[in-house]
Amino acid sequence: MPKEDRHIIFTADEVYKAIYALAVQKQLPKPPVGAVKKIEEKDGDPAQIIIHLENPAEETQDTREYTRDFLAAALMVFCRGAGIPLPKNARKSVMIKDGQAILRVQI
Repeated sequence: MPKEDRHIIFTADEVYKAIYALAVQKQLPKPPVGAVKKIEEKDGDPAQIIIHLENPAEETQDTREYTRDFLAAALMVFCRGAGIPLPKNARKSVMIKDGQAILRVQI
């Protein structure tokens, strides 16, 4: 049977919006105001994703750590809001490649 392997690549701004939206929905602490400058896996713990934020208006930098599952859920919420179809029975995971967040959808 044929299989499908889709990659949905998100901009830094979309990653911030996705994390912010899920944090609001789940009543969790929101990320600080700023722009995502770098996304990377935590050394020694690939289940953790580190997001580097920069606020040029206040000249501040911040780092937030999220689980890979949280980031996947945030990106799925973003997709639903943007009208990007995600099949229920598909296997979904997050990959970090060249500093970009990628939602992998496998059917």
